Amino acid sequence: MNDQASALRKLVSHEKHEQTKMRVLAITSGKGGAGKTNFTVNVALALAGYGKRVIIFDGDLGLANVDISFGLTAKYTIEHLLAGEKSIEQILLPGPQGIMIIPGGAGVQDLANMERDKIANVITNLGRLEGLADVLLIDTGAGIGHTVTNFLRGAEEIILLTTPEPTALIDAYGVLKTLNKEAINVPTHVVANRVRTESEAQATFMRLETAASRFLQESIDSWGWVYDDPLMGRAVMQQVPLGIGYPESSAYRCIQWIAGTIIGASNHPPRQVEGIKGFLSKLLRSHS
Repeated sequence: MNDQASALRKLVSHEKHEQTKMRVLAITSGKGGAGKTNFTVNVALALAGYGKRVIIFDGDLGLANVDISFGLTAKYTIEHLLAGEKSIEQILLPGPQGIMIIPGGAGVQDLANMERDKIANVITNLGRLEGLADVLLIDTGAGIGHTVTNFLRGAEEIILLTTPEPTALIDAYGVLKTLNKEAINVPTHVVANRVRTESEAQATFMRLETAASRFLQESIDSWGWVYDDPLMGRAVMQQVPLGIGYPESSAYRCIQWIAGTIIGASNHPPRQVEGIKGFLSKLLRSHS
């Protein structure tokens, strides 16, 4: 195990604050376009709704946008931490519902491929957050470079986000292949994003599970799905998280269900809201 992973695993050790052990979840998707940051932001809100204290680490270094998703502007970022100008506590950005954000360094290209000693410094600083939160969500960057793989290696669990599109599934499989090649033995849970139906979500997971089992001899499990919801796009344009702007939307109800799965709450998958057309269609079928 390398130094970065060893340092990050201390976040989930029992050495200190055993009663407030922070759970570390890395959220990744391979290449961009799967909706990873919006998912991370809204999972954080849903976990906060369950009474959990949440910190989001914007690990998409070089293209950071978690603060923007909340409609916030960060005064200090990870760049100030790396330069030794600010401590981890000083760069924490307060968000809604008690969520705290560790802002990434948007547009700072050299952060996207940090040297190992700098990554180790960041992770060591993260260790000082033990006791301040119940869950640390790491929104990893696009691709599967060494910065991303180090975050994945050090996490307690990985959430692998994909969509039904073939290119997204190829990207997700690429993540699984890299985890296998790098011997990163971290439990990986798949979430199918932007699906139209439950059956499409199940088919998406089955395709990925079959490939992982056949070619990698690896097992993955499903943590659910998020319905394709036009309200998500509206929320993005308004720079307000879906869970704040449209908490009754079908996509956010899915995310609440997934958050419940994360913490072990007993709940059931939400049904897709089909509107009046769906209602009339079912009504006509019942009389045919």
